[in-house]
Amino acid sequence: MANEINILWASMSGTAEDVAKNFETKASDMGFQTNLLELNDVSMNDLEKMQNVAIITSTTGVGDLPTNGDDFWLDLEKSDKNFSKVNYSVCALGDRSHEIFCGAGNKVNKKLIELGANQIIEIQECDGSDEGSDEWGNKFLNKIKS
Repeated sequence: MANEINILWASMSGTAEDVAKNFETKASDMGFQTNLLELNDVSMNDLEKMQNVAIITSTTGVGDLPTNGDDFWLDLEKSDKNFSKVNYSVCALGDRSHEIFCGAGNKVNKKLIELGANQIIEIQECDGSDEGSDEWGNKFLNKIKS
């Protein structure tokens, strides 16, 4: 379904969840059917069947996903599925003062590329806030709408 967007998120402090909810509102306003899910609620079989996927995650620890995205990452990391039908982009939240900047989003992005997923716009790295996430959302929605 070309007009459906799966919005997958993982958040520690709530910022990534807020970005996901704002993105969902924007997508709905543009006429997209949305599906908002915590990353841990998505299996590799689910992901394989998705066509348009926006992944929004913060980073915790030393480049790790938040606890509500950790199970997803462990499954993705060991997956050998072919995600060539998945069109996606990642919005990564992080803080440059930490050793690994936007580590969670970057490792998810890298693994999806390895598994053949179609990165339709570049990863967005947000430093210390959600700045840049709105522009990323607009670019992503306009890309899949065309």
